Amino acid sequence: MVALFCNQKLEEYHVLLYRHRPVLLAFCVLNLGFAVLTTVENVLVIHALRSSSTLPGNLKKMFLSLAFSDFAVGLLGQSMLGIITATMLKTTANGNYDLDFLCPTLITVCYSVIYFLTCVSFFSIIAIAVDRLLVIFLHLRYHELVTSKRVIFTFASLWMACGVATFIFTQLPNHQIIFVAVIEICGLLVATAAYIYIYRVIRSLTTVHPQREHQLHNHVQNRSRERKSASSAFLVYIVFLACFLPNFCCIMLMTSNRSKVSFILANHISGFLVLLNSSLNPLIYCWRYQEIRQIVKNSLKKLLFIR
Repeated sequence: MVALFCNQKLEEYHVLLYRHRPVLLAFCVLNLGFAVLTTVENVLVIHALRSSSTLPGNLKKMFLSLAFSDFAVGLLGQSMLGIITATMLKTTANGNYDLDFLCPTLITVCYSVIYFLTCVSFFSIIAIAVDRLLVIFLHLRYHELVTSKRVIFTFASLWMACGVATFIFTQLPNHQIIFVAVIEICGLLVATAAYIYIYRVIRSLTTVHPQREHQLHNHVQNRSRERKSASSAFLVYIVFLACFLPNFCCIMLMTSNRSKVSFILANHISGFLVLLNSSLNPLIYCWRYQEIRQIVKNSLKKLLFIR
C-alpha cells in the first residue's frame, strides 16, 4: 500500500516535471524560503507564549499546540518537500527521469510528515474556534467546564488522532482523496458555524439602545473595541478559509479526473496554500495580543543586537 501511495505521488511529479517545470522550480524556492520563515516565526511565538503572564492558561495551551505544529511544518514538512523537489529538478535536468530511488521511503515519509502536521494545525485552529465559541456560550460556567486537564487531554487526543489519520491515509491510496475531502469539509463546516456565531455575537454587542446611551459615558470606546474584535474574528476566518477551501475544491476536482494535468497542478498550488497557513498563524493568532507582540519585538532586538 505504501509503495502504491508513493508511486502515485511520483507519477504526479513526473507530469509536472514534463509539463510545468518552472512551476515546480517556483514551488521549490517558495517552500525552502517559507520553511525558514515559518520556523523562525513560530520559535519566536513559542518563546513569547511561554513567557506570557497575561494570556489565559487554556488559550496559551491551545496556541502552543498550534505553534509547535506550525514550527514542525516549517522545520520538517516544507524543508523536506523543498529538498525533494530540488533533487527531482537536479536529477531530471539532464534528461534522466528515473526517480525510483525516491520510492517507497523518501516521498512517503515526506508526505506522511506533512499530512500529520497540517492535520494537527488544521484541527488546532478548529479547536481554538470552538473554544472561543464556548467562552461566549457558557460565559460564567466556562472555567468550570473547560479545565486545564481537559484541554491537555483534548489536544493530546488530537495529536494522536492525526497520527492515526495519517497512517490510514497512506494505507488507502485509492481512497485517500475522499478521506481527505471528508475530513476537510467537516472541519470547514465546524469552523464556519463557530466563527459566524462569534461574529454575530460580537457585532450585536455594538448595538446599544438609544435610551441607555446617555448612561454609558464610555460607549464610544467600547463600541470601537467590539467592532475591532468582530473584524478580527472575521479576518481569522477569512484567512483560514483562503488557505484550506481551495485545497478542498481541488480535491473534489481530482476525484473526477486524477490524471488531468491542470487538476494536478491546481492541487499542488492549493497544497502550498495549506503549508502557507503555518506562516500566517503566528500573525493571525498571536500578533493581536500586545504582550505577545512586545515579547517578540524584544526577542528580535536581542537577536539583531538592537538597543
